[in-house]
Amino acid sequence: MTQDSAALEQLRREIDRIDDQLHDLLMRRTGLVGRIAAAKTDRKVTLRPGREAQILRRLAGRHTGEFPKLALVRIWREIVGALTGLQAPLHIAVHAAGRSTAAIELTRNHFGVVAPLSAFRSPGQVVRAVADGIATVGVIPLIPGTEAADEAEPWWTSLTLESGDAPRVVARLPFAPTPAVKGSAEPLQALVIACRDHDESGDDRTLAVLETGPDVSRDRLRAILAAGGLEPAELLAIHRHGGQWLHMVEILGHVTAADPRLAALVAPKDPVGRIAIVGGYATPFAPEALA
Repeated sequence: MTQDSAALEQLRREIDRIDDQLHDLLMRRTGLVGRIAAAKTDRKVTLRPGREAQILRRLAGRHTGEFPKLALVRIWREIVGALTGLQAPLHIAVHAAGRSTAAIELTRNHFGVVAPLSAFRSPGQVVRAVADGIATVGVIPLIPGTEAADEAEPWWTSLTLESGDAPRVVARLPFAPTPAVKGSAEPLQALVIACRDHDESGDDRTLAVLETGPDVSRDRLRAILAAGGLEPAELLAIHRHGGQWLHMVEILGHVTAADPRLAALVAPKDPVGRIAIVGGYATPFAPEALA
């Protein structure tokens, strides 16, 4: 064996030792997650998207060297997805329209390859599966700015129910977007729902559904929210229901249903007749943050 061959073999043995150490730490992490699961009294929904976002942001922020940040996040997403399923059953319902596999691929990229997944033909079926406990989590593709006809009831209006067990939005996908492919269609986005409130991560968006009269423009709606101390970020969907309009709006920050600013927006003479928080999510990574 030459000197170069011996040096190469030594480097390979060092890599094997590091792989063993990584594996040992992964098994140790799994044991700790098991202890956390045993200490929890409510194991109905173990999903913690806000906590997951904090972990990934911290790792991306401390990362150095040539290993790609996007690959780092993908590895941890696979770890988190697998360990979430070990704490309690995790079954995912996905609205996969037609023969397209884009929503399923987006779901797998976020939750990993282990969790059982079922495809449904409509968003409403996904919401019902989560509400009835058939699925733990639902993934519904998002088309921003859409308007539904009078007779069609969009899936997100059912999230306005005040029941504590009603599904809520808890995440937005992709959390770690991959680089866009030149000449291809816009990447698919989706909302994740579960029967729990959205948890705070430190950099969040909240989804609210506002009911107004027909004469309230988007600009006026944004002005109303801003005047009430709520900074609107994006108008995601609109639905006309009889003589009223429902607007699903993204608001900057983590806002709960108990926030006094919400009640201040609703008054008999004001254009906003009702406002409901339907969830929220940790702000996804910007593509350049993982470059």
